[in-house]
Amino acid sequence: MYRGKKISVCIPCRNEAGHLKQVLDTIPEFVDEIIVVSNKSVDDTVIVARQLGAHSVEDDRAIKGIGYGFAHMTGIHEATGDIIVGADGDGTYPLQELATIINHFLDNGIGFLSCNRYPLHQETRIPLRLRFGVWLLNTEVRVLYGRKIQDILSGMWLIDSSIKNDLGLTMGDWNLSPQIKLNAMMQPHINFSEYHIVQHERHGASHQHYLKTGLSHMWWILKNRFRTVEQPEAELIQEPALTEVRAEPEHTR
Repeated sequence: MYRGKKISVCIPCRNEAGHLKQVLDTIPEFVDEIIVVSNKSVDDTVIVARQLGAHSVEDDRAIKGIGYGFAHMTGIHEATGDIIVGADGDGTYPLQELATIINHFLDNGIGFLSCNRYPLHQETRIPLRLRFGVWLLNTEVRVLYGRKIQDILSGMWLIDSSIKNDLGLTMGDWNLSPQIKLNAMMQPHINFSEYHIVQHERHGASHQHYLKTGLSHMWWILKNRFRTVEQPEAELIQEPALTEVRAEPEHTR
């Protein structure tokens, strides 16, 4: 518990066993629930997560091999906390600073907080092509939606659990990242905000093909702006086939 709120941290993973302990060790002790959602992992991610005391879930749905969005949606669904924190499993996001971030979240009555990386800290290393891509997508959002955003592709956010069912999430691939922010910011009853963070060095290799993913984001943001009725992707019609692995009692927080 933190300030009277139950805190859940949800981490989507694919083959993160080698550094998962390093990532989970950065999570403060006041966090009540850690949910690791493995998507198509072929290593020991699920076993390691269980050994470390996490609530471990497997969701192997994917769209053209990508299940990032499915993993996040499953984590949000499974979370029981008053505040739900989502963060990638590669160690790039500052989970150790959750107390400061949650204070900002609560003090300002925020419903959805996106942790933006821009402007970059002088020690942060993000390739120029990726920075340009994020700038381009941010600009697209400003032009099409009339909303200013610093980092449409941040992989860390905080959600007030009371609004999680209002987010209307459907994208099972990488496009969950822009969708969750746009769906939050475009709803008048959700107080959307951004909070500047410093991105850390990544553990392991990226699972993305940056040009292909960037073009997919650009097309999805455009399509979404002019969609009047949400039409789920065919892959999303299927019910999730989940395998749940709960931590041993002596390791739970």
